[in-house]
Amino acid sequence: MDLSYNLVASKCAEQMAKYQDCVLRNQAGDWNSICRPEGKALAACADASVPHLAELKTSCSEQIFKYRQCLDKHASQPDEVIGEKCGGLMKDLWECSERTMKNIEEREKGSRKLV
Repeated sequence: MDLSYNLVASKCAEQMAKYQDCVLRNQAGDWNSICRPEGKALAACADASVPHLAELKTSCSEQIFKYRQCLDKHASQPDEVIGEKCGGLMKDLWECSERTMKNIEEREKGSRKLV
């Protein structure tokens, strides 16, 4: 997951900065709704720029959905509460992404041996 984040950060730096700025400026409000356009722009850039992101989203769709639901449910609460309530779900998502990337790497190593 670090690799995916780093790729997004390097390829979509402008979109990521705009999204982060929006979230920080709107902490007291409904930043999730207010920053939706910036979030969509970041997601579109990431989808176009990061290899295997679509496969990660498919493989980990359940974990992504549950984590996003938790974040939405607790969006108005302090970060400590969000961490407490959603931390386990974030760990599940992290583990899924790590498994998926390991499978992708093993599959690609196998296909390189065939060439």
